[in-house]
Amino acid sequence: MIKAVIFDMDGVIVDTEPVYYERLHEFFKYNNIHPEIEELNKIVGSSSVDTWDAIQQIWGKELDKNQYEAAYDEFYKDMPIDFRKIVDQDITFVLDWLTKENYKIALASSSSHSNILEVLEQCNLKHYFHSILSGEMFKQSKPHPEIYLKTAETLEVQPDECLVIEDSTYGIRAGKAAGMYVLAKEDNRFNFNQGLADGKIQRLNQIITELKN
Repeated sequence: MIKAVIFDMDGVIVDTEPVYYERLHEFFKYNNIHPEIEELNKIVGSSSVDTWDAIQQIWGKELDKNQYEAAYDEFYKDMPIDFRKIVDQDITFVLDWLTKENYKIALASSSSHSNILEVLEQCNLKHYFHSILSGEMFKQSKPHPEIYLKTAETLEVQPDECLVIEDSTYGIRAGKAAGMYVLAKEDNRFNFNQGLADGKIQRLNQIITELKN
């Protein structure tokens, strides 16, 4: 029996991946770097370690992570993302239903904790979640199951009592490695391999149908 629903954030609750993809592309162009589409696709949905490795390879020269992040933030300081424009149209309805039905609700995202809070506060969603965990809190990134196992522990449920909603290859692998039931929110834009998921949904409101069955 499912007692808890754990959401990934990027690509599930907010459609950030195309935005981050375009911003990364523009930042590279500003620095006279012109990566192939396939190279940028490697960055989307990857772990934080793999993302940084891919950025270094594209950059093609020695790169200090702190300096890179500072330059990126400076480039976009006057262009904040309005997450309300890219929040999933079903998420509030689904979270209301889950709350009414007494499911425990959690967020397990590879994004930084500050970014997670910015998204949830902009979209007025933070109050729904019993647990909010960031990948930066753990030594191992997705596809390692650490973040999902810790989430189950925090919610005081067993892994097999958890439904995970993911989109990326690494996220799906992490949920399955944790022994959880995983639904993939379909996305064919970034060559994600969603074949390991237990099922696929086109819209988040289909979570309700899955749980009713």
